[in-house]
Amino acid sequence: MNNQAMRVLARFNRHVTNPAFRAVAAHVPGYANVVHTGRRTGRRYRTPVGITWQRNELRIALNYGMHSDWVKNVLAADSLTLDHRGKRITLTEPRVAQIGGRDFLLATIPR
Repeated sequence: MNNQAMRVLARFNRHVTNPAFRAVAAHVPGYANVVHTGRRTGRRYRTPVGITWQRNELRIALNYGMHSDWVKNVLAADSLTLDHRGKRITLTEPRVAQIGGRDFLLATIPR
């Protein structure tokens, strides 16, 4: 899919899919809600995402690119909170990296 088609899909997901999935994402294996604060609004948001773990490092594939609002919010805050499987996990050092030619948001569980 080209970038324009992905942005259209992202808008659809933001308004239709995400609100429906947000309630269950934190309880489904391989998914979680990223809790973040808006850079301009100061409002708290929960965004459902697919996740994987590599030891104590969280990996979230940036399917819509690193210019999504939630990614910008997390990078600006330099931390994020994850609602996952009944737990609230705070992660630090969020950064974007390419792995296998794809962009990922990486973050670390503090020791």
